[in-house]
Amino acid sequence: MELRELFEVQGELDAHIEKIHPRAEGEKRLEEKILALQTELGEIANEWRQFKFWSNDRKPRTDQLLEEYVDGLHFVLSIGLEESERYGQLVPIRLGLPDELTSICYETTIQQFNYLFFEIGRLYDSVTLHEVTTDTEVGEAYENIVRMFIGLGEKLGFSEEQIVDAYRKKNRVNHERQKYGY
Repeated sequence: MELRELFEVQGELDAHIEKIHPRAEGEKRLEEKILALQTELGEIANEWRQFKFWSNDRKPRTDQLLEEYVDGLHFVLSIGLEESERYGQLVPIRLGLPDELTSICYETTIQQFNYLFFEIGRLYDSVTLHEVTTDTEVGEAYENIVRMFIGLGEKLGFSEEQIVDAYRKKNRVNHERQKYGY
């Protein structure tokens, strides 16, 4: 998946949000964005439904599923635009990330969700516990998240074109929401 344009579009939305909701001095939003991504990942699973062995209704809700997926993609990209301390300085988390990435896909969709949750936790651990983090660990964890998230989209049956189109539409909605006091 080609990511350069998506990072640019996400950067514009993040700047819009920062203008309307400026950070307090010293405030870091990375932890909140990581929690938001985990929340969105849970919402994706909820719309996928196939893990709900206790339910007679296990059919994915495809339209809502794609919308939740691109909500998650917004946070994947936004996290990459945040900075963390590496190499003795603050650098964007996506530093060194190739513009185009292939997916990481596990055998089952349930594995895809569970390993993605695990990797998001590893990134959180890497950016919050600096004393045990190597300079490359943050970048490796983030790249894995991006590749696994792309893989999740594939597992859910979405094409790259569907994802990018839905992302652009939702990005416009998110700009409008900020404009009108969301």
